[in-house]
Amino acid sequence: MKKLRSQMDRFDNDYHYIRFPDPQENEVKYSTCYGCEADIIVGEEILDVYGMCVHDTYDCLFKAVDAKRLIAGEE
Repeated sequence: MKKLRSQMDRFDNDYHYIRFPDPQENEVKYSTCYGCEADIIVGEEILDVYGMCVHDTYDCLFKAVDAKRLIAGEE
């Protein structure tokens, strides 16, 4: 007679560990920052600007939207 497999056995194979890594065990890449082009890791604070993922810093935000810094009184 064949041994019946339970529903939880499908989570105990190599395919599951490769395709769905546990974010608590290691760093998992979420996306790429459009400003600095570095990896965004799951759990970091990010901004969604016009559908682009950007680190939550002024430098990355300005680079992503091609903004310029202007100081009042200067050209």
